[in-house]
Amino acid sequence: MAAARILQFQPGRDWLWQALLCAVVLNALVFGLSTMIAPPDTALPPMMATPFLFALTMACGLVITIFGVFWVGAWLGGQARLDDILVLMTWLQVLRFAVQLVAVPLGIIAPALTVMGLMVASIIGIWILVNFIDTAHRFDNLFKAFGVLIFTGMGIVMGLILMLSIIGVSTAGFAADV
Repeated sequence: MAAARILQFQPGRDWLWQALLCAVVLNALVFGLSTMIAPPDTALPPMMATPFLFALTMACGLVITIFGVFWVGAWLGGQARLDDILVLMTWLQVLRFAVQLVAVPLGIIAPALTVMGLMVASIIGIWILVNFIDTAHRFDNLFKAFGVLIFTGMGIVMGLILMLSIIGVSTAGFAADV
């Protein structure tokens, strides 16, 4: 029901891309703040080393995901417009920002509770995303919407593997069983 109401909001594609970018920047700033307040025990991956790199990685991942959900959904008979997927994914990023705003101060007070809360929020976020995909593509079938999510993920992974192999990244120096 929430997705249907959000889809009624049609501000225009330019505004949506700017709103998505704003949500990414806000998420990156909260992420940077959280790593300053409570530095992680282990080194972060290079793509998460700074708020800028985190935002860049997140923005690229979101753009790929938006187009992937749009194209895979259309391939499976979905009827969503790109703007439909864009507005719903932007809304999800705003929700993610809200969760992070709660998690940062709570993490100082009750770290274990925060970790559990973030796991629950992640599961709920996937459920919301599947329902959003279902509503946007007008499937009326959550399994089909979940399939869109799985196929999109598989496509992203295969694309990354192909891209990394083309530019010459290999597993040289790493144990094959790790």
